[in-house]
Amino acid sequence: MGRRKRISRKGLKHDALVETAAKSTKFVEEHLNKVIIGAVVVVVAVLAFNFIQRGRRAAEAEAGAQLAAATSTLNQGLSLQAMQQFEELIASHPGSQSAGAATCYLGVIRFHEGDHDEALARFDEYLRRYRGQSVTLRKTALEGKAAIYEQRREFAEAAQAYVQLADFAADQDEPTAAAKSLSDAMRCHLSAGDWNAVAAIAARLLEDHGDTRWGQIARVRLAEAETYTQAN
Repeated sequence: MGRRKRISRKGLKHDALVETAAKSTKFVEEHLNKVIIGAVVVVVAVLAFNFIQRGRRAAEAEAGAQLAAATSTLNQGLSLQAMQQFEELIASHPGSQSAGAATCYLGVIRFHEGDHDEALARFDEYLRRYRGQSVTLRKTALEGKAAIYEQRREFAEAAQAYVQLADFAADQDEPTAAAKSLSDAMRCHLSAGDWNAVAAIAARLLEDHGDTRWGQIARVRLAEAETYTQAN
């Protein structure tokens, strides 16, 4: 009988790191496109909301128009000018739905430019001040935080962001998205070599999503974690 090949810890971490780089690139590509598409959705939502809240109708409509103009500028490839327009919107209409969208959009643009400190600050600001306004933008902000932490190789923080995404998806009754985010968190712990944390996430995946493909991955990771923890 052939000897069973031992799985390399270094090899597992390398695979996880490669996937990390790919996910960061995907985040930029997906969410810059959503900035363009999302502006139309937000403007429509703002205008509909204003018919109910008539006292704020003029201000919100103006904010929505500014958001559409800034997004149009961005769509023309004029990112610096667009960022200035987003900043002016936030300053002139603080607390509005459009200001919340502009804050999150600035985070995505800053991420694209490689200014991760500013991007993280924008995502944190959105989650702190506007998190209840848009399901899509809240998800974008959390995904942005996770991607930044992964690029910085701050894997514990990235894993925490993915767990928050998983909890958010579960609240939205999106089990597939929840399972995927937990798998991402598990991958981050694997990149850090934290096998106890890998085991904890794997156990949660098996309990909540054991019959999915992520549950199958979790079963493998849990076995690997048990092997390594017993050997050390």
